[in-house]
Amino acid sequence: MKAITILKDASGFAFGTTISRVLGFIREMMFAYLFGAGMMMDVFRVAFRIPNLLRDLLAEGTLTPAFLPMFSDSYTQKGKKESAQFMSQMIGAMLLITGGITIIGIIFAPIWVKFISFGFTHTPEKYWLTVKLTRIMFPFLIFISIAALVMGINNFFNHFFIAGAAPSVFNIAIIGCGLLLSKKLGIQSIAIGALLGGALQFIYQSSWLHKDGYTTIPKFKFDKDIKRVFALMLPISLGYGAGKINVIVNTQIASFLGHGVISWLSYAFELMFVPVGIIGVALENVTLPFVSKEMSAKNKVEFKDTMRISLVYGALASIVVTIGIWVFATPICRIIYQHGSFTAQDTLATASALKFYCIGIPGLILTKILATGFYALKDTKKPMIASFVAVAVNVVLSLTLVRVLSFKGIALAASLSNLVNTIILWILLKNKIFTS
Repeated sequence: MKAITILKDASGFAFGTTISRVLGFIREMMFAYLFGAGMMMDVFRVAFRIPNLLRDLLAEGTLTPAFLPMFSDSYTQKGKKESAQFMSQMIGAMLLITGGITIIGIIFAPIWVKFISFGFTHTPEKYWLTVKLTRIMFPFLIFISIAALVMGINNFFNHFFIAGAAPSVFNIAIIGCGLLLSKKLGIQSIAIGALLGGALQFIYQSSWLHKDGYTTIPKFKFDKDIKRVFALMLPISLGYGAGKINVIVNTQIASFLGHGVISWLSYAFELMFVPVGIIGVALENVTLPFVSKEMSAKNKVEFKDTMRISLVYGALASIVVTIGIWVFATPICRIIYQHGSFTAQDTLATASALKFYCIGIPGLILTKILATGFYALKDTKKPMIASFVAVAVNVVLSLTLVRVLSFKGIALAASLSNLVNTIILWILLKNKIFTS
């Protein structure tokens, strides 16, 4: 019965995510049609990558896994009123933190752009446009971080489809702004769309949470439970931060390889991440509430059973998807991207990167599932250690393989480092729970 329940809930989240991903495809097709794979898209990709990297450090990847097990304990042991208070305090804390970071980010945007893409400084127009777009999009961090917290609670109350479909409003905002404003504002139109989309994603998810009797009004009180969440977040953030070194290193390398390279890699990564977002994120978001509740109830047998089921589903699905993408990489890229300003050469380059990226799909999916086991156990240090090792592998391989395979070596290095991360997490989790 549990296998069916997990599959049903994961399917609900995956269906919502599929809607979001279809809209994401349309968004990427619009990017390709309006701006191709040249300088303008390189600028947007880098500018959005800066607040988005911080989002990874403070939102879904770190806040949700640290907060949800604590919220589960509060709801199970203290009841609805106390858990609602806990949520409001967490929103208040995140509002202060992300607000402060956003102000700093806007002021020092020129430094961040140099840090992530120093090669852009060789073209002043490209560099300063990236700075401008970075400043426009930085407040996105505030909205999306609090939206991640709300998403975790929606998952806790089994609103899996709602949470999975949430990024749809983000994509709709970008598509709408791009189509309506691109003639007047150019690449700035989609930067405005990204900021608006982050705000709408928060509003959309909050409306469903209110139906469960939880309001998103912030309260500014740092009690011991809030401090405990941040204590759990720190190793996760360090692990994610280590992982994002991969992004920074890869972007720096690509920024010296000429116009279009960053866009080719970004377009390919977006396609590769579709199955990860549908399968891996679905299983991750469904598994975490299950195992958190089981650990709150001190039911270790059910915990092991849930982890086994999720890992089997993830392994089977990821292998099938990887083979399919490898075989059909070129026609997929041609159908989705080769319109307007996106040329046949862009298609071939993007497809070649996609083939090397897709090798890492099993690693990305299984890593997400394995990490939920550690988070439910409130052990956030071991995933951090695995991330640091994977980063070291990526840096060494990227610098080595780019000399042989050019930009394709960046994609292959990322894939191999993801597989290394999975192997380490499996060994550590197996020793921690499956052998006891």
